[in-house]
Amino acid sequence: MRSRVLISVLAALLLVSGCTIEPQLRLRKVATTKVVMQTKISTDIMWQVNWQTAWDFDWKTEVYGPVGYTEPKGIRMHIYTLDDTESPKSHYVYNFSGNQGQADVFVGIHNLLFHNNDSEVLLFRSEDDLADIYSYTRIISKGLKSSIPVQTTEQKIATKADDDDEETDLTEEIDEPVAFAPDELFVMFEPKYHVTDDLNDYEYIDGQYVLRIEGDLIPHSFIYLFQIRLLNNLERVYGSSGAALTGMAESVNLRTGETSSTPVCVPMDVHINTTADPDLMGARVLGFGIPGCNPYDAASVAATESKHWLVLNVMFKTGKYKNIRIDVTDQIRALPTGGVIPLEIDVEDFPEEDTDPPIDEGDGFKPLIGGWNEETGSTTIIS
Repeated sequence: MRSRVLISVLAALLLVSGCTIEPQLRLRKVATTKVVMQTKISTDIMWQVNWQTAWDFDWKTEVYGPVGYTEPKGIRMHIYTLDDTESPKSHYVYNFSGNQGQADVFVGIHNLLFHNNDSEVLLFRSEDDLADIYSYTRIISKGLKSSIPVQTTEQKIATKADDDDEETDLTEEIDEPVAFAPDELFVMFEPKYHVTDDLNDYEYIDGQYVLRIEGDLIPHSFIYLFQIRLLNNLERVYGSSGAALTGMAESVNLRTGETSSTPVCVPMDVHINTTADPDLMGARVLGFGIPGCNPYDAASVAATESKHWLVLNVMFKTGKYKNIRIDVTDQIRALPTGGVIPLEIDVEDFPEEDTDPPIDEGDGFKPLIGGWNEETGSTTIIS
């Protein structure tokens, strides 16, 4: 059973209404409060039990960045005050630099939504329902360029059992749009939270009444680690200009945790350690998960029919390159909230093509992604 990353949250609402508090707490009007968020995270647990035993790649944190989740540097708090029908009638947003800031609260019933706000890649929008906020990233290309497919050793063994199976033509381009990979996204939703004026619901600390809200921020973007073993390499492949994972959800609903049904590709950097193990590639990518489901709900995941490919660029010592596709559907569906995916690729299965060396013009993924043009649309941004 996989473990989820949980960032423990303690939100302490310190009531500072500006007057001496009498035996009954008077909050019939708005009161300014100080919100203190105390968070902690265990990077040893991460997203998958015993993930370190499956991760062989020599990941250089000082060069590539952290391999797992990191503690957020800022929190955004949404307060939805509910009317008599329990529908949101107002929406207030507060941004905290670090783990504390000022907010306003009324006595009444509220939906409280917390998420980190320390990313420039993540964008947020609301649509028909005031309480629904979606996180997404920008589309940067219309699709991926593909090449001759390659099968893993496991797949080749499976297909030998039936030589009459018709092979699928995978030489066409993938038309899923390519979107920026999201940063780490952590969310906590506390529905129908009742703020009362009963002093028994508060703690009295240092001359102030404190209302404590406890919960967990959990990931809504998921880390996948790919480690790709090159068989029969003979020092022919020396690097990669990148890869992309297809079939990831375009966005996620922060309130419900459900992902959108629209699939996109997310790009990633691919590293190869030429000294420690020159036949092993490593890559880290984040995505919103499998489209059209709640990744934490096994039944919801099982009801989907997603398809996932790792589109990998390999570069040869001759200066030529090749884009190949590896079916990773089973691995992704087995790890809907992220994890380590080991793969084996036989270099003999994808000989060099007559291509010119890729030109690095600062756009990234030159041989992999076609039409590196950012596409934008009209959205409502929550600020």
